[in-house]
Amino acid sequence: MTASRYPLLFATLGEDAASIPDALARTLETTLSATGADPAGDDLTLLGCLQRIRRGEGADGQPWARERRTPGQCMALERIDRATAGLTVLLELLHATERVRVDGGEEHHVGDSVREGLLLACRGLSEYVGSQLPSA
Repeated sequence: MTASRYPLLFATLGEDAASIPDALARTLETTLSATGADPAGDDLTLLGCLQRIRRGEGADGQPWARERRTPGQCMALERIDRATAGLTVLLELLHATERVRVDGGEEHHVGDSVREGLLLACRGLSEYVGSQLPSA
């Protein structure tokens, strides 16, 4: 499967589109083209947003500066940037739930399962950042 045969599918899924069986790819391409959306256009459509997100992978929506870096290194840095932005938000939530647990009333507590879920999410993102660092 090539990007030229299924441009909308590739704009939506990137290189992962190559793993889709040809019959399904053809159907998805037909469905995507039926929306009339131009993924390269400036209009606010799902496909347009997906393509813009794919072009700018950092947490701020911008591509990582490619000065003296390979495309793979830039992609790893963009992924690290997004993961650390998500980790920061999760840690802020965890911090707030702990403050409420210590200083707030029982009716405002979120419960142990929510706090544990936040901890696990932070751990998972931290491990992901660690796995991306050798590539960067």
